[in-house]
Amino acid sequence: MNGQAEPQDQTSLWFRVEKEIADLLISKLESQQITPDRAAQIAKFVIQAIPKEITDEQMMALIPSLDDEFVELSELVNHHISEYELKYKPQVETEVHELIKQGNFQEASKLMNQYFQKKYNGQ
Repeated sequence: MNGQAEPQDQTSLWFRVEKEIADLLISKLESQQITPDRAAQIAKFVIQAIPKEITDEQMMALIPSLDDEFVELSELVNHHISEYELKYKPQVETEVHELIKQGNFQEASKLMNQYFQKKYNGQ
């Protein structure tokens, strides 16, 4: 696979996030936490903000910004940031520890900065 995630690929991050957003909107509508107009605005934003031909890596870069305009999506964004942390934090901690033991403080700092940039900014 070339990294491209087809929309019908149910394992792609694109598919999972769009499903999670739909489920979230339905739940918030059913519990009257948002109006139908607000749900429509969010859905329109999501359709415009997330291209169908997006890789999982590009999707991860996009996720942290989804709640910038719509706070209702913060639950979803926080969930994916937590998943990122669970996946990459132990690896980064080990690498940083080794770099510090070797006296490579600048490389350790660079690696930590990259981790936090990706975690919070998706970049």
